[in-house]
Amino acid sequence: MDIRIQQQPVDYQIEGESHPADNRILLAVDTDLTAGQPWSVAGYVVAPFLTAAENITLREGLAEKVRAAVCTVGCNVAADWPVAQYHEVIGDDQARHLDVVQQTKEYPLEALPLPVMLLEERVSALCGRRVRVQNPRTELAQFHLRLARPGRTDNNPLHRDVWLDRLRDGINIYFPIAGSTADSSLTLVPGSHWWPESRTERTACGAVYNGTAYSVPALKDATEPLELVRPNPGPDEVLLFSPYLLHGGALNLNSDATRISLEMRFWAV
Repeated sequence: MDIRIQQQPVDYQIEGESHPADNRILLAVDTDLTAGQPWSVAGYVVAPFLTAAENITLREGLAEKVRAAVCTVGCNVAADWPVAQYHEVIGDDQARHLDVVQQTKEYPLEALPLPVMLLEERVSALCGRRVRVQNPRTELAQFHLRLARPGRTDNNPLHRDVWLDRLRDGINIYFPIAGSTADSSLTLVPGSHWWPESRTERTACGAVYNGTAYSVPALKDATEPLELVRPNPGPDEVLLFSPYLLHGGALNLNSDATRISLEMRFWAV
């Protein structure tokens, strides 16, 4: 499979039984929270997020959660330790890294450094309709932090969130906490939220990517070369994107900075 990120080839190998494809366009029968917006065709937008003070409070509060998780696995770090240096402390200790990930992959909304209402109001404004964090299918309301060490295979495989039915009908955000650059930020395929299922081949149930098992089905092949882009939100910006887009599948190419991001999902009220 021919995959490129900003014209650079990507080595991408997936293991898992294939799922039979059909000509369905999932978004044609689901809720499209990009509808009516100027960025609807691309399926994503980089936009100003909260106020400068709120963005700082959010970023610093989430960085503190990373420090706490690192301390829990036996790595004592200072209160002002830069979390972009995560890879220097954890190194190649995959077991310890996964212990940290186990702590950061799911938080209740009460742990958010700001009232969730502020985030819901801003995302609602960008979508042009009211949204909230609570998933109507599961009643869960949570957020998670993603950590990707430079040069390591900490990233998810290429996937659509909505290959898991419980994640359909929503919209996602990516907010940079540390180390998010043009060489490390989330990758995606613009416009792929309207692709029929027959345009790609995916695994049936979960996947193994670079030796790590994932619960979400993953892209195995495509009928054409894939050109991924890395939208690069700044410190006061957010990346808002459709979960129907193909996204993930790219290494953190920073030379010496771990990429850490807040990721949340929202659904229409």
